[in-house]
Amino acid sequence: MRTIAANTNSPLRVKNLGDIVTRRFCPSFFETDYVKIILPLLYESDLGAAGVLDEDGNLSGLLTERAILRHMFARSFDKLVHPTNIKKYLDDMMVDEVMIPHPETFDDDISIEDAAAIMLRRGYRYMPVVNRLDRKRLIGIVSERELAQQLKEQLEEAKRSENTHKSLLSYMLCEPYGNGYQPKEM
Repeated sequence: MRTIAANTNSPLRVKNLGDIVTRRFCPSFFETDYVKIILPLLYESDLGAAGVLDEDGNLSGLLTERAILRHMFARSFDKLVHPTNIKKYLDDMMVDEVMIPHPETFDDDISIEDAAAIMLRRGYRYMPVVNRLDRKRLIGIVSERELAQQLKEQLEEAKRSENTHKSLLSYMLCEPYGNGYQPKEM
């Protein structure tokens, strides 16, 4: 397993996907790793997806819990696999058998709004985020939940800002300097 460490020097204000994924741990695995070793690590890290790297350390796939489970269930009902061999087959399963090869990616400088719109339109739950200058270099994985949380926070911030501006405008237009003008309620 290769980990991508969190960047503790990241800005407080989240502006793009790079700001989100560099703030936290992101696991990545190699194509030749065994799935039985990876599942507990994904579970412990509370992540539903991880990046898959080739032997050169470049992004080659996306590994999701859902893809693993679908593959496991498909093999357990496969008529070509004898029921007594299913456990051995699952124990020997490697990442390259279950990963999503050559996934679509986001550049690290894409806005949260644009990324959320793309994920919603295409039905993705997770997407790899790569360096915009080296599109093979994985920075992290972003989830639809993270994007939804960021959009919710941006909306709340916009509402607070709007209320602050209304309060400030009302104060500025009050007596004695505003000649008694009162803004209309919106």
